[in-house]
Amino acid sequence: MEENSIILYPKADQIFNNPEFAIYFKPLLTFNTSVSGKKYQIHLLGTDGLFCETKFKYSENNFFGFKYNNGIYDFLGDLRVFNEHDKVPELYTFLKKDFLKNCESYLNNKTSVSRYLSKIEVELKEISNFEDFSNTIYYAEAFYSYEFTKFYYEKYGKHSHISVVTEGFTKNTDPLIIDKKNASSILEEFFLNLEYNLENEYAINKEMFMSATRGERFLSINGGCDILAMLDTSKDIIYMLEYH
Repeated sequence: MEENSIILYPKADQIFNNPEFAIYFKPLLTFNTSVSGKKYQIHLLGTDGLFCETKFKYSENNFFGFKYNNGIYDFLGDLRVFNEHDKVPELYTFLKKDFLKNCESYLNNKTSVSRYLSKIEVELKEISNFEDFSNTIYYAEAFYSYEFTKFYYEKYGKHSHISVVTEGFTKNTDPLIIDKKNASSILEEFFLNLEYNLENEYAINKEMFMSATRGERFLSINGGCDILAMLDTSKDIIYMLEYH
């Protein structure tokens, strides 16, 4: 797959039937493909900042199912899979408002994640109603890492992770898309332990693999995982797997 055929950071209203899903599923990239003569737009998503605490059909253990309709995803699972999911929108609204107001300053000052968290900590404690404040910090860290990296790309037209820009980490120059050989080894391990990885049954197999990327290229350093998309063309269902 050519890198220039990939759309980075697609807009939420162009990939979800309900754009508010982007509060939970961060859009990373989109690519076009064709299966048996039918064209598809496959979107890779990340849930860094959230914990899967329960299990539902199409939403369990960082495995999610989406109904696919002409490039639009409709989440088939249950948002209750995420720890304190109902408290996330208020936190997201606060973080988004702050970032839109201060993004230029954050970028110009190369504000690291730790400095960002220190800056907003008092306000976070005031607005957050999470039972465990560490979960608030985890979501905020993931949010900022993603939004900063995205903003840098949109401003300069090149992709550099926040850790590279603010802390001088070595830039990862590997392709954003994981090659098929490496992806196959990931899926091999996942399917070998399928009965332990998933509680519900799904009609999935390795041949459904579409594409994959590494979460740490877009998300927080702590959000490192391999993100893979599988497509069931018979039911038009996209399966998203974050494999840690």
